[in-house]
Amino acid sequence: MKLKALVGAAALAALTCGSAVFASDDQQPSSSNTDLPVLMDTAGPATTPGMAPETPPPPAPPPATSPASTSPPPTPVMYFLGKTSFGQWLSNNNFNITGYVEGGYFYDTNNPSLGTGLTGDAPTFITFPGAYSNRVLLDQLDLTLSKSLDTTGDKKFDWGFTFETGYGTDYSYYHSHGLLDNRPPGDPQNQYDITQANVLFLLPVGSGLTLTAGKFLALLGQEVNSPVGNLFYTHSYSFFYGVPDNNTGVIGSYTFSKLVNGNDWTATAGFSNGWNQSLRDNNGAIDFLGQFKGSFNSAFSLVTNIEEGPEAANDNSDYWTTIEAIPSLTVSDQLTLTADCLYSDAPHLATTTPGASAQWYGVCGYASYKINGMFTLNTRAEWFRDQGGLETGNQANYYELTLGTQIHPLPNDTIFQFLEVRPEIRGDASDRRVFDSSHPGFAEYSELTAALDVVMQF
Repeated sequence: MKLKALVGAAALAALTCGSAVFASDDQQPSSSNTDLPVLMDTAGPATTPGMAPETPPPPAPPPATSPASTSPPPTPVMYFLGKTSFGQWLSNNNFNITGYVEGGYFYDTNNPSLGTGLTGDAPTFITFPGAYSNRVLLDQLDLTLSKSLDTTGDKKFDWGFTFETGYGTDYSYYHSHGLLDNRPPGDPQNQYDITQANVLFLLPVGSGLTLTAGKFLALLGQEVNSPVGNLFYTHSYSFFYGVPDNNTGVIGSYTFSKLVNGNDWTATAGFSNGWNQSLRDNNGAIDFLGQFKGSFNSAFSLVTNIEEGPEAANDNSDYWTTIEAIPSLTVSDQLTLTADCLYSDAPHLATTTPGASAQWYGVCGYASYKINGMFTLNTRAEWFRDQGGLETGNQANYYELTLGTQIHPLPNDTIFQFLEVRPEIRGDASDRRVFDSSHPGFAEYSELTAALDVVMQF
């Protein structure tokens, strides 16, 4: 229990430093039963250092201009601030102010009338943004304040933080237990949330040990909360039903330089209060988080994740196990293939057979083909099995195929290179009549949906 208290204290300190705005402890849990873990929601491979030249360097080279920077261009807020002395100070000290806005429209061909929320005429199981079909949505309005760690040069210690907050339809599903979770999804439709609030420390251990304490996005999952990090508007079953959205605790990361074929590999491990738990906890136990990621060569990378611990309400003894492998292959400069392979086990929680274990597992494959700076074609194909019915309420196999395009209308513009339009068409199927379940007696084996969203970073 001492370790549990330590994790809680570190998380509380980070959340308090991040903002004075959070749900007070005297708020009552919502009717969405936040005592239970919310069953829902990146990392790139390290780059390979360039080879040193075989020929001797030229004597006394002149102070030529430095090579072109490989860092991403500044987002609009930082671009305009960069024209001021204050903005230059922010950049020089690794502070960043950024965000995005996402709006979209989701059309359900099975039920073309206006959706009316979670219990209305809406697509089944497509929660982002399917519960609000056939209407224009403000999905996310996000603002992030951060200070990144300086890992360059001989610097042995540094500090940083991330404070991310947002408002919109999606945030009603992102709440962690005890933090702004006093209203259930859909009441109201657009809600406010603090998605991240953590502090970072770079410690002088070997090549540098990074510690993160507070609320942070879950290590598990190929897809993420932010639309900027995803290929599609809608999400996979694995993202919403298979993994947590966030954790609150303490994790440490250490990079092993040139571990495999000259490529860096990063190990991350730590503890949290559990799936989507923050200022309150649904039990008295902590869980373990682990990740190991890196590249084998310039084309093939791998991310492995594990989360292990008691996650059910008022249960400190039954350990859930979730393991994941995310291999990625860069076939060419244009084509990238990625797979998300997930398996989870929750003892004694099957709804179909009392006392039996619930298990959910699946494979989700992604193919992304970049035509040019304006157009990228994407495909997602998924199989997801809910054995025991804990995640979806049905013991069933789920299948989905999504075809979409990422469009950057002005890829070379300083400001509007950050504008993105994503149309998609999606087909879902199951081996049971689970779709269109708002019409008793007329449930279907499949559904077809179409969607389009617009994302602008700022």
